[in-house]
Amino acid sequence: MTYKSFDNNDFLPIKAFACLVGMTVPTLRFYDEKGLFAPAKRGTGTQNKYRLYSPMQITMIKMLRVLTEIGIPLNKIKELGDGRTPAKMIKLLNEYKLKVTEEINFLHDAEQVINTYLNLLYESIRVIETDISILEMPEKKIILGDKNDFTGEEDFYREFIRFCKSAPELKISTSFPIGGYFENMSVFLGEPSRPTRFFSLDPEGNDIKCAGLYLVGYTRGYYGQTNDLPLRMDTFAKNNGLTFNGPVYNIYLADEVSVSDPSQYLLQVSASVDERRRVPRRHPRPRHRVDNL
Repeated sequence: MTYKSFDNNDFLPIKAFACLVGMTVPTLRFYDEKGLFAPAKRGTGTQNKYRLYSPMQITMIKMLRVLTEIGIPLNKIKELGDGRTPAKMIKLLNEYKLKVTEEINFLHDAEQVINTYLNLLYESIRVIETDISILEMPEKKIILGDKNDFTGEEDFYREFIRFCKSAPELKISTSFPIGGYFENMSVFLGEPSRPTRFFSLDPEGNDIKCAGLYLVGYTRGYYGQTNDLPLRMDTFAKNNGLTFNGPVYNIYLADEVSVSDPSQYLLQVSASVDERRRVPRRHPRPRHRVDNL
């Protein structure tokens, strides 16, 4: 690239030019060494190590800075050189627009996973594990898997593995926590380790855990292990005049992501109920939310 003639007083030393264009001296030296952006003039004789820049180069460095800031590799920028045209730039920008969009989608999904786990963990550290209580629970989006088949000798883990294998086909992300869905309390009480379906806590799912009144209890153990929790919940409901009227959901507030000992996974079971007689919550606690799921 050629530049109009300037007097020596018109040229800027590298430090002054770097300050003018908002870049660092090492960056300008690096661009020079890579053949991306050379100074307009170099010092002569004993001063040949000095780089001097023309005010006209301000516009050139803007192109270089813009392209690097949006993530275009230096080798791609060097290929453009002085031969860049609107057509070439449209092709290049569209190519990297697609990559940026993919990265945005990835970061959005990552944020959703982070928020989901944080919400569950915040809840896990404030529950009273021996407590059976009635809670108003908000609507929660989920994605239900296919109906499980426990007609033979299939156990919890065999169906769980089948669910995980079929997840990509069903567009279910197993990065989110996985829960168990039971059609009603009778099914849960009869086979508490055999959910009707598995589901993903994907906050953009098309299925919904409805808002409403739920009987909620907790226990610790391996996946599929409910200990005496079904009996405790059933007894509590009978003693307090509650009628179960819908699905039961098993969600692990703390699983392998946050707990190294599988026997210490924290399970929350919530069963939809009608109340014949209002039972006040014994332990009102503030909600800590990161994002609405």
